[in-house]
Amino acid sequence: MSSFRVLRVARNVSRLAQPISISARVSRTAVLPSISQKQTPQLLTRAFSVSSRVFASTEADKQLLTTLDSEIKHEVESMNEVPEQPEFLQEFKKAGIWTIEDAPGQDEVFITRKFEGENIRVMFTISDVENSEPVFDEEGSEEEDEEALSGLFPIRASIQVTKPTGGALNIEALVQDGIFSIETVSYYKDAKLASEMSAESDYKRRGKYIGPQFEHLDVSVQEAFEAYLSERNIDESLALFIPEYAEWKEQKEYLSWLNGVKSFITA
Repeated sequence: MSSFRVLRVARNVSRLAQPISISARVSRTAVLPSISQKQTPQLLTRAFSVSSRVFASTEADKQLLTTLDSEIKHEVESMNEVPEQPEFLQEFKKAGIWTIEDAPGQDEVFITRKFEGENIRVMFTISDVENSEPVFDEEGSEEEDEEALSGLFPIRASIQVTKPTGGALNIEALVQDGIFSIETVSYYKDAKLASEMSAESDYKRRGKYIGPQFEHLDVSVQEAFEAYLSERNIDESLALFIPEYAEWKEQKEYLSWLNGVKSFITA
């Protein structure tokens, strides 16, 4: 797994550990205009409001742009250390089993394939990478932190299997450490209801019985479902690929976001 997020979190930890300069606070306070105590509360409020707006549209913008430029520089340097298409992605595409449907700027990623007339779709989001909360050991080295964080980003995946004859299976799972940990298996007579991404369909799905928790099923049933997925290449190989791809895409989207914010501030 790439170390993009490890490096980003490490920088944030380092920045938070730096002491705040008291002299900087004093100098910023000094730019506020002096206000006589004889002024009415109304005038006092108005004067403070005006000075705040002036500060926010000049010094604050400049400070934000400087910070954004520094962060962009770090991210570009990190991205330059890997090829445009990392080796793990080249190998995945070379296998020719799955097709990746990924639009720039979108949080969701779809991986699809056909198997014996079935249409199979695996969906996951890159926000799961950002929402994870890694913890650093203050006494540990950078290498130890990176090693400890490797594989610690669980990604939630929704697996859907549909047939031309109708109906669909929706399987919710957590992907981590090369394993699909199944949580629920739902059956829908209407495949459209199972797959349609609309508010109405989402509302209808909420009223459906989604089946028992997977862990409550008989062990033999659990093993049969796991074999069912493995036969369709929803296996260790895919479970290792998903978190790696999610982290790689999240890094690209983060850099794009930084540049977008910078463009807005400078417009």
